[in-house]
Order: sequence, then structure tokens, then C-alpha cells
Amino acid sequence: MNRADFPVLVNHPKLVYLDSANTTLKPKAVIDAVHTYYADCGANIGRATYRLAEQATSAYDAARHQTAQFIGAAPDEIIFTHSTTYALNQAAWGLRSTLKSGDIILLSDHEHNSNIIVWQQLAAQTGARLAYLSDQPPLKNVKILAFTLASNITGQIFDHSKLISDLKKTGAIIVIDAAQAISKMPLNAAQLGADLLAFSAHKLYAPSGVGVLYANLETQARLTPLVYGSQTFAAISRQNTQLLSNFERFEAGTPNIEGALGLAAALKYLNQISMAKVQAHDQALVTYALSQLQKYRLDQYLVGRPRCQVGVLSLNHPRIHPHDFALFLDNANIAVRAGKACSDILMQKLGLGRGVVRLSFGLYTTKSDIDKFIAGYRKTMERLDG
Repeated sequence: MNRADFPVLVNHPKLVYLDSANTTLKPKAVIDAVHTYYADCGANIGRATYRLAEQATSAYDAARHQTAQFIGAAPDEIIFTHSTTYALNQAAWGLRSTLKSGDIILLSDHEHNSNIIVWQQLAAQTGARLAYLSDQPPLKNVKILAFTLASNITGQIFDHSKLISDLKKTGAIIVIDAAQAISKMPLNAAQLGADLLAFSAHKLYAPSGVGVLYANLETQARLTPLVYGSQTFAAISRQNTQLLSNFERFEAGTPNIEGALGLAAALKYLNQISMAKVQAHDQALVTYALSQLQKYRLDQYLVGRPRCQVGVLSLNHPRIHPHDFALFLDNANIAVRAGKACSDILMQKLGLGRGVVRLSFGLYTTKSDIDKFIAGYRKTMERLDG
């Protein structure tokens, strides 16, 4: 992988960026795509017939097609949103009318806060009950299963294929948070068993402010929009509005056009590398990091020991606060995440009230970056824990 493709690393050559699970750095091709839209076009989509507007609309439609292809979906199964959080909110509140008192919404303890809070609120307003996999609730009452494909703390990849198969037989809806997995491995939404699948562009080497909600057509027909407005209706009168029957009814208002075009550029960049090579690179870094942590006896601080994981690892030192580690590492130009990383429920379960030090990998991560992290972590231990 070519670090020179990423302007932040060119402008900060000493930077060791190990926070890609938070957000990825953007390749020049993505930045250029955003700049080109504003410099050479700048028009809105779907609202005018002049040449620049048609050019923008065509490029935006192409971005939808490219996004669909990336996850093995059809273009009309792709709903552009503002983020994974927004996509999960659209999924949850869109299913509100399908729930009744006594129904179960099933989650795991490994969820990001965004895949917990919205379901808590939905349960409170519908009379449904929130349960976790560890509760082992009766599957016959489960109407929604929502889970992360990969943990943003341990990196663990979760295979719930048997559970999904069982729940499909009872008509349950499967919602997958793919935010951490989408940049790490080839994904096919339908093969995963997803009815709804959410991810963010900014974790995929693309701009912030763009999210994706995959919704198969059967589930899409059951969803109600989260936001209403222009460009979502087939007919309107003074008293009533007939909404469109396709994905467009979920995309009210002017979208993040430049963000979608940046996403398309990011996907083209990844496809040129191939997701198989991206996955191999990530797995090689995981293997190397684990071996080096073991070599210096730092593996004793690892949080979780999954058999199968993406390039996300977290450490918890019993005496040194994660924020102290982060500060000392930052002084050495090493960027990591410190704290609860928006996974409060998992932290509570593990008894990690102060959180963790998390390192996460991207296309630009090298073995040298991992070596520098380990050296910085050990040096911080020497200074603060003597």
C-alpha cells in the first residue's frame, strides 16, 4: 500500500496514525473528487435540466451504483444517509410500526452506543423488550436482531449465521452494523443474511457526512421514512402527500453530493487494490502486532483474544490511565484512541471503567508503525509505572 497516496501522511511524515477505526485518512483521489465537484460542477442533483445539474445527477447516480456493487446489492437497495448512526436510526424508527408489546429486540454486548441507544428508545416507545444474546431469550419472540459485524474494541468478527438462519424462519428482521468491517474485508449484504446493513463513508477512506443503509426491497417496503421533505413524493396536495415507493422516499432534501462522489472515488481506489489484498494486509498486521505484543509481554494487557478479528486491538493497563498513554504517545507523534471508544456497555461488562488504549490499522499502516507504538507504550510504562 502506498502511503504517498495520503496527503496527511505526506504533510506529516513522522505521524504514526493508528486510529483508523475512528476515522480513516483520505487518499488524494478522494480529495480530488470532492474538489473537482466544487471546482468544475457545483450544481444540485435531480432539480434542474441544465448541463451541470445533469452532470451532477449522473455522477451521484453512478456513486449509488458503485456503492451497491461494492456490497453485492442492487442500486435501488442503497439509501444514502449522513452516517452509520443516522442509518441505524432510519432502520429502527422505520420499523416502529412492526413492533408491539412483548416483542424482543435482540442485541449483543459488543455494540457501539449508536447500535444500543436507538433500540432502547424504540423499545421504550413501543413496549418491546430489549434483550442481549447473553440473556438467551426465546427466539420465537425476537422480531429484530441488531449486531455489529466486527467489534470496535477487540476487533472480533462475529459469525451469527446459525442464529440468523433460525430467526429468518420466524420472520425476524436482521440489522447489521458493518461500520468496522466494511473497510477490512469483502462483504456481500445478502450473503450475510442482512435485511438492513449500515456503514459510514468516513471509515472507508471517504469523506465524513455520508452513510449508507442497505435495505432489501422486501424490508424497504416495511420501512417508514425518518425525515420527510422534497424529492420524496409522487404527488402532493394541500392535505395529503403520496410518497414514492422506492428508496428516494428516504432521501429528503439536498444530499451530501460531494461526499457521495468522494465515496465513489474511495471505492474505485479500493477496487483497484482489491478487497482481498486489503484484507490480507490487515490480517498480516494483526498477526505481526500480536507477535510483537507477546514478544514484549504486553499481550497480558490485551482486551479479548478473538480467534478471528479485523485490525483493531485494545490494551488495558491496570495502573496507568488510557488518556495518559495517549498523551505520551501523541508526544511521540503516535495517534491512538483512548477511553471507552463509544462502547460503554462492553466496558461495563469487562469492568473497564477508564476504557482502553486502542490501536487500529488502515491501508497505510506498516509494521514500523506497530514497532513505534510498542516502543512508545513501553516507554510510557517505564516513566509512569517505573
